[in-house]
Amino acid sequence: MPALPDHYDTLGVAEDASAKEIKTAYRKLAQQYHPDRNAGDAAAEERFKEVQAAYDVLGDETKRKAYDRARRDPYGGQYEGTPFDGFGGPGAAGGRFYRTPDGTYVRVDATGAGPGFDDDAFTFGGGGGLGGIFDQFFGGAGGPQGGGEPRYRGGRDVESTVRLSFEEALRGGPREFRTPSGDTVRITVPKGVRDGFKIKLAGRGEPSPSGRGAAGDLFVTFRVTPDGRFARDGDDLEVTETVTAVEAMLGTSREVRTATGKTVRVQIKPGTQPGTRLRVRGQGVETDNGQGDLYVVVEVSVPALSDAAAEGLRRWAEAEGLAA
Repeated sequence: MPALPDHYDTLGVAEDASAKEIKTAYRKLAQQYHPDRNAGDAAAEERFKEVQAAYDVLGDETKRKAYDRARRDPYGGQYEGTPFDGFGGPGAAGGRFYRTPDGTYVRVDATGAGPGFDDDAFTFGGGGGLGGIFDQFFGGAGGPQGGGEPRYRGGRDVESTVRLSFEEALRGGPREFRTPSGDTVRITVPKGVRDGFKIKLAGRGEPSPSGRGAAGDLFVTFRVTPDGRFARDGDDLEVTETVTAVEAMLGTSREVRTATGKTVRVQIKPGTQPGTRLRVRGQGVETDNGQGDLYVVVEVSVPALSDAAAEGLRRWAEAEGLAA
Protein backbone atom coordinates (compact mmCIF):
# COMPACT_ATOMS: atom_id res chain seq x y z
CA MET A 1 0.00 0.00 0.00
CA PRO A 2 1.52 3.36 -1.04
CA ALA A 3 2.24 5.79 1.77
CA LEU A 4 -0.19 8.63 2.24
CA PRO A 5 1.15 12.12 1.43
CA ASP A 6 1.70 14.29 4.49
CA HIS A 7 -0.73 17.10 3.73
CA TYR A 8 -0.06 18.77 7.09
CA ASP A 9 3.63 18.99 6.29
CA THR A 10 2.86 20.32 2.81
CA LEU A 11 0.91 23.23 4.30
CA GLY A 12 3.31 23.62 7.23
CA VAL A 13 0.63 23.26 9.90
CA ALA A 14 0.21 21.04 12.95
CA GLU A 15 -2.13 18.05 12.86
CA ASP A 16 -4.47 19.79 15.32
CA ALA A 17 -4.50 23.04 13.34
CA SER A 18 -7.83 24.84 13.14
CA ALA A 19 -9.72 25.29 9.87
CA LYS A 20 -8.75 28.97 9.91
CA GLU A 21 -5.04 28.17 10.36
CA ILE A 22 -5.18 25.69 7.48
CA LYS A 23 -6.90 28.21 5.20
CA THR A 24 -4.41 30.95 6.10
CA ALA A 25 -1.43 28.67 5.40
CA TYR A 26 -2.96 27.57 2.11
CA ARG A 27 -3.59 31.11 0.88
CA LYS A 28 -0.05 32.17 1.71
CA LEU A 29 1.53 29.24 -0.12
CA ALA A 30 -0.87 29.41 -3.06
CA GLN A 31 0.02 33.05 -3.64
CA GLN A 32 3.72 32.28 -3.30
CA TYR A 33 3.73 29.43 -5.84
CA HIS A 34 0.89 30.54 -8.14
CA PRO A 35 1.81 30.05 -11.85
CA ASP A 36 1.00 33.70 -12.57
CA ARG A 37 3.89 34.69 -10.32
CA ASN A 38 6.26 31.89 -11.37
CA ALA A 39 5.93 31.65 -15.13
CA GLY A 40 8.07 28.84 -16.53
CA ASP A 41 9.12 27.54 -13.10
CA ALA A 42 8.28 23.82 -13.17
CA ALA A 43 9.24 23.31 -9.51
CA ALA A 44 6.92 26.10 -8.40
CA GLU A 45 4.11 24.66 -10.52
CA GLU A 46 4.56 21.22 -8.94
CA ARG A 47 4.65 22.77 -5.47
CA PHE A 48 1.45 24.69 -6.28
CA LYS A 49 -0.27 21.42 -7.25
CA GLU A 50 0.84 19.78 -3.97
CA VAL A 51 -0.50 22.72 -1.97
CA GLN A 52 -3.82 22.58 -3.86
CA ALA A 53 -4.11 18.82 -3.26
CA ALA A 54 -3.35 19.21 0.45
CA TYR A 55 -5.96 21.93 0.93
CA ASP A 56 -8.52 19.95 -1.07
CA VAL A 57 -8.32 17.33 1.70
CA LEU A 58 -7.62 19.35 4.84
CA GLY A 59 -9.97 22.17 3.87
CA ASP A 60 -12.92 19.77 3.79
CA GLU A 61 -14.01 18.59 7.25
CA THR A 62 -15.34 15.23 6.04
CA LYS A 63 -12.29 14.41 3.91
CA ARG A 64 -9.95 15.56 6.66
CA LYS A 65 -11.54 13.13 9.14
CA ALA A 66 -11.25 10.29 6.63
CA TYR A 67 -7.62 11.25 5.90
CA ASP A 68 -6.76 11.34 9.62
CA ARG A 69 -8.41 7.97 10.08
CA ALA A 70 -6.43 6.50 7.19
CA ARG A 71 -3.18 7.85 8.69
CA ARG A 72 -3.95 6.09 11.95
CA ASP A 73 -5.10 2.86 10.29
CA PRO A 74 -3.69 2.58 6.74
CA TYR A 75 -5.23 -0.90 6.30
CA GLY A 76 -8.73 0.08 7.36
CA GLY A 77 -9.57 2.38 4.49
CA GLN A 78 -10.26 -0.09 1.67
CA TYR A 79 -13.94 0.71 2.00
CA GLU A 80 -13.37 4.35 2.93
CA GLY A 81 -16.48 6.45 2.62
CA THR A 82 -18.85 3.49 3.04
CA PRO A 83 -20.62 2.17 6.15
CA PHE A 84 -18.14 -0.73 6.13
CA ASP A 85 -15.04 1.44 6.49
CA GLY A 86 -12.49 -0.44 8.58
CA PHE A 87 -14.59 -3.60 9.01
CA GLY A 88 -13.43 -5.63 6.02
CA GLY A 89 -16.38 -4.86 3.77
CA PRO A 90 -19.99 -6.00 3.44
CA GLY A 91 -20.60 -9.68 3.97
CA ALA A 92 -17.12 -10.23 5.44
CA ALA A 93 -16.49 -12.75 8.18
CA GLY A 94 -17.49 -11.34 11.54
CA GLY A 95 -20.72 -9.62 10.66
CA ARG A 96 -23.12 -8.00 8.28
CA PHE A 97 -24.56 -4.52 8.19
CA TYR A 98 -28.18 -3.39 8.02
CA ARG A 99 -29.39 0.15 7.42
CA THR A 100 -31.91 1.61 9.88
CA PRO A 101 -34.64 4.08 8.85
CA ASP A 102 -32.61 7.02 10.18
CA GLY A 103 -29.72 6.20 7.89
CA THR A 104 -27.38 4.63 10.45
CA TYR A 105 -26.02 1.08 10.18
CA VAL A 106 -26.28 -1.84 12.60
CA ARG A 107 -23.57 -4.48 12.57
CA VAL A 108 -24.82 -8.02 13.25
CA ASP A 109 -22.06 -10.32 14.45
CA ALA A 110 -22.62 -13.82 13.15
CA THR A 111 -19.34 -15.38 14.29
CA GLY A 112 -21.23 -17.74 16.59
CA ALA A 113 -23.01 -19.40 13.69
CA GLY A 114 -20.03 -21.64 13.02
CA PRO A 115 -18.49 -22.75 9.70
CA GLY A 116 -20.61 -22.50 6.62
CA PHE A 117 -22.80 -19.77 8.07
CA ASP A 118 -25.79 -18.88 5.90
CA ASP A 119 -28.33 -16.28 6.94
CA ASP A 120 -31.12 -18.64 5.85
CA ALA A 121 -30.22 -20.79 8.87
CA PHE A 122 -32.05 -18.19 10.99
CA THR A 123 -35.80 -17.78 10.69
CA PHE A 124 -38.35 -15.43 12.15
CA GLY A 125 -42.08 -15.95 12.12
CA GLY A 126 -41.83 -18.98 9.86
CA GLY A 127 -39.15 -17.91 7.43
CA GLY A 128 -37.27 -15.04 5.85
CA GLY A 129 -33.74 -15.70 7.08
CA LEU A 130 -31.52 -13.34 9.07
CA GLY A 131 -31.77 -10.76 6.31
CA GLY A 132 -35.56 -10.96 6.50
CA ILE A 133 -35.52 -10.46 10.27
CA PHE A 134 -33.53 -7.28 10.09
CA ASP A 135 -35.34 -6.05 7.00
CA GLN A 136 -38.49 -6.16 9.13
CA PHE A 137 -36.85 -4.51 12.11
CA PHE A 138 -34.95 -1.85 10.16
CA GLY A 139 -37.33 -0.63 7.50
CA GLY A 140 -37.87 -3.69 5.29
CA ALA A 141 -40.95 -4.30 3.19
CA GLY A 142 -42.96 -6.29 5.69
CA GLY A 143 -46.34 -7.58 4.60
CA PRO A 144 -49.59 -5.82 5.43
CA GLN A 145 -50.67 -5.98 9.05
CA GLY A 146 -54.36 -6.72 9.30
CA GLY A 147 -55.07 -6.05 5.61
CA GLY A 148 -54.48 -3.05 3.39
CA GLU A 149 -51.99 -2.42 0.61
CA PRO A 150 -48.48 -3.91 1.00
CA ARG A 151 -45.77 -1.40 1.83
CA TYR A 152 -42.79 -1.68 -0.50
CA ARG A 153 -39.40 -0.47 0.59
CA GLY A 154 -38.12 2.49 -1.40
CA GLY A 155 -34.63 2.85 -2.83
CA ARG A 156 -31.86 4.48 -0.84
CA ASP A 157 -30.81 8.09 -1.26
CA VAL A 158 -27.39 8.57 -2.83
CA GLU A 159 -24.77 11.24 -2.10
CA SER A 160 -22.40 12.35 -4.86
CA THR A 161 -19.81 15.07 -5.30
CA VAL A 162 -19.04 17.21 -8.34
CA ARG A 163 -15.65 18.91 -8.28
CA LEU A 164 -15.23 22.24 -10.04
CA SER A 165 -12.32 24.56 -10.65
CA PHE A 166 -12.72 28.14 -9.49
CA GLU A 167 -13.29 29.26 -13.09
CA GLU A 168 -15.88 26.50 -13.76
CA ALA A 169 -17.83 27.56 -10.67
CA LEU A 170 -17.87 31.18 -11.83
CA ARG A 171 -19.17 30.24 -15.30
CA GLY A 172 -21.67 27.54 -14.34
CA GLY A 173 -23.49 25.72 -17.14
CA PRO A 174 -24.09 22.12 -18.28
CA ARG A 175 -22.01 19.38 -16.72
CA GLU A 176 -22.01 15.58 -16.89
CA PHE A 177 -20.77 13.34 -14.10
CA ARG A 178 -20.97 9.73 -13.00
CA THR A 179 -22.89 8.69 -9.92
CA PRO A 180 -21.49 6.09 -7.49
CA SER A 181 -23.59 3.47 -9.30
CA GLY A 182 -21.96 4.32 -12.62
CA ASP A 183 -24.89 6.19 -14.18
CA THR A 184 -24.17 9.33 -16.20
CA VAL A 185 -26.16 12.35 -15.05
CA ARG A 186 -26.39 15.72 -16.81
CA ILE A 187 -26.99 18.75 -14.63
CA THR A 188 -26.79 22.53 -14.89
CA VAL A 189 -24.23 24.01 -12.51
CA PRO A 190 -25.63 27.24 -11.02
CA LYS A 191 -23.63 30.27 -12.13
CA GLY A 192 -21.28 31.39 -9.35
CA VAL A 193 -21.97 28.28 -7.24
CA ARG A 194 -20.28 28.20 -3.84
CA ASP A 195 -18.24 25.41 -2.32
CA GLY A 196 -20.51 23.05 -0.37
CA PHE A 197 -23.74 23.99 -2.19
CA LYS A 198 -26.05 20.98 -2.52
CA ILE A 199 -28.87 20.17 -4.93
CA LYS A 200 -31.42 17.35 -4.92
CA LEU A 201 -32.34 15.27 -7.97
CA ALA A 202 -35.56 13.50 -7.09
CA GLY A 203 -35.79 9.85 -8.06
CA ARG A 204 -32.19 9.59 -9.29
CA GLY A 205 -30.95 7.54 -6.33
CA GLU A 206 -31.00 3.75 -5.94
CA PRO A 207 -34.07 1.95 -7.28
CA SER A 208 -36.41 0.09 -4.97
CA PRO A 209 -35.15 -3.45 -4.21
CA SER A 210 -38.52 -4.88 -5.26
CA GLY A 211 -38.89 -2.61 -8.24
CA ARG A 212 -42.26 -1.47 -6.92
CA GLY A 213 -41.29 1.16 -4.38
CA ALA A 214 -40.16 4.70 -5.10
CA ALA A 215 -36.55 5.26 -6.13
CA GLY A 216 -34.33 7.20 -3.76
CA ASP A 217 -33.05 10.71 -4.40
CA LEU A 218 -29.62 11.85 -5.55
CA PHE A 219 -28.00 14.63 -3.54
CA VAL A 220 -25.16 16.41 -5.35
CA THR A 221 -22.65 18.53 -3.43
CA PHE A 222 -20.41 20.94 -5.34
CA ARG A 223 -16.79 21.17 -4.24
CA VAL A 224 -14.95 24.18 -5.63
CA THR A 225 -11.15 24.30 -5.65
CA PRO A 226 -10.03 27.61 -4.12
CA ASP A 227 -8.15 30.02 -6.35
CA GLY A 228 -4.61 30.99 -5.40
CA ARG A 229 -5.14 34.63 -6.31
CA PHE A 230 -8.73 35.43 -5.35
CA ALA A 231 -10.27 34.80 -1.94
CA ARG A 232 -14.06 34.52 -1.86
CA ASP A 233 -16.37 35.89 0.83
CA GLY A 234 -19.98 35.28 -0.13
CA ASP A 235 -20.26 36.81 -3.61
CA ASP A 236 -17.40 39.26 -2.98
CA LEU A 237 -13.83 38.59 -4.09
CA GLU A 238 -10.58 39.82 -2.60
CA VAL A 239 -7.23 40.22 -4.33
CA THR A 240 -3.92 41.56 -3.05
CA GLU A 241 -1.83 44.20 -4.86
CA THR A 242 1.66 45.21 -3.67
CA VAL A 243 3.05 48.75 -3.93
CA THR A 244 6.32 50.25 -2.70
CA ALA A 245 6.49 52.47 0.34
CA VAL A 246 7.19 55.47 -1.91
CA GLU A 247 4.13 54.70 -4.05
CA ALA A 248 2.00 54.37 -0.92
CA MET A 249 3.24 57.78 0.28
CA LEU A 250 2.94 59.62 -3.03
CA GLY A 251 0.00 57.75 -4.54
CA THR A 252 -0.14 55.65 -7.69
CA SER A 253 -2.48 53.42 -9.69
CA ARG A 254 -2.65 49.75 -10.59
CA GLU A 255 -4.30 47.78 -13.37
CA VAL A 256 -6.00 44.82 -11.71
CA ARG A 257 -7.22 41.74 -13.56
CA THR A 258 -10.64 40.58 -12.38
CA ALA A 259 -11.73 36.95 -12.02
CA THR A 260 -13.43 37.13 -15.43
CA GLY A 261 -10.28 38.43 -17.14
CA LYS A 262 -11.36 42.05 -17.35
CA THR A 263 -8.81 44.75 -16.44
CA VAL A 264 -9.79 47.63 -14.14
CA ARG A 265 -7.65 50.57 -13.01
CA VAL A 266 -7.51 51.23 -9.27
CA GLN A 267 -6.33 54.55 -7.84
CA ILE A 268 -4.14 54.35 -4.73
CA LYS A 269 -4.26 57.68 -2.93
CA PRO A 270 -1.24 59.34 -1.30
CA GLY A 271 -0.72 58.15 2.24
CA THR A 272 -2.45 54.80 1.71
CA GLN A 273 -1.77 52.48 4.65
CA PRO A 274 -0.91 48.76 4.48
CA GLY A 275 -4.04 46.60 4.55
CA THR A 276 -6.30 49.27 3.02
CA ARG A 277 -9.21 47.67 1.10
CA LEU A 278 -10.28 49.43 -2.09
CA ARG A 279 -13.75 48.53 -3.36
CA VAL A 280 -14.47 47.97 -7.06
CA ARG A 281 -18.23 47.62 -7.43
CA GLY A 282 -19.77 44.88 -9.54
CA GLN A 283 -16.57 42.93 -10.23
CA GLY A 284 -17.15 40.06 -7.81
CA VAL A 285 -18.96 36.75 -8.35
CA GLU A 286 -21.96 36.94 -10.67
CA THR A 287 -25.00 34.77 -9.84
CA ASP A 288 -28.61 34.70 -10.98
CA ASN A 289 -29.40 37.00 -8.05
CA GLY A 290 -26.83 39.70 -8.79
CA GLN A 291 -23.09 40.33 -8.58
CA GLY A 292 -20.72 40.94 -5.70
CA ASP A 293 -17.82 43.39 -5.48
CA LEU A 294 -14.05 43.09 -5.81
CA TYR A 295 -11.88 44.31 -2.94
CA VAL A 296 -8.25 45.18 -3.65
CA VAL A 297 -6.10 44.84 -0.52
CA VAL A 298 -3.00 47.02 -0.61
CA GLU A 299 0.25 45.54 0.67
CA VAL A 300 3.29 47.79 1.07
CA SER A 301 6.83 46.58 0.42
CA VAL A 302 9.79 48.43 1.91
CA PRO A 303 12.82 48.56 -0.40
CA ALA A 304 16.43 48.27 0.75
CA LEU A 305 18.21 51.65 0.50
CA SER A 306 21.76 52.51 -0.35
CA ASP A 307 23.75 54.46 2.24
CA ALA A 308 23.34 57.68 0.28
CA ALA A 309 19.60 57.19 -0.14
CA ALA A 310 19.20 56.31 3.53
CA GLU A 311 21.09 59.46 4.55
CA GLY A 312 18.94 61.62 2.29
CA LEU A 313 15.77 60.06 3.68
CA ARG A 314 17.00 60.61 7.21
CA ARG A 315 17.61 64.32 6.55
CA TRP A 316 14.17 64.67 5.02
CA ALA A 317 12.52 62.89 7.98
CA GLU A 318 14.37 65.15 10.44
CA ALA A 319 13.29 68.27 8.56
CA GLU A 320 9.68 67.06 8.63
CA GLY A 321 9.88 66.12 12.30
CA LEU A 322 9.37 62.43 11.51
CA ALA A 323 12.72 61.05 12.66
CA ALA A 324 12.77 59.11 15.91
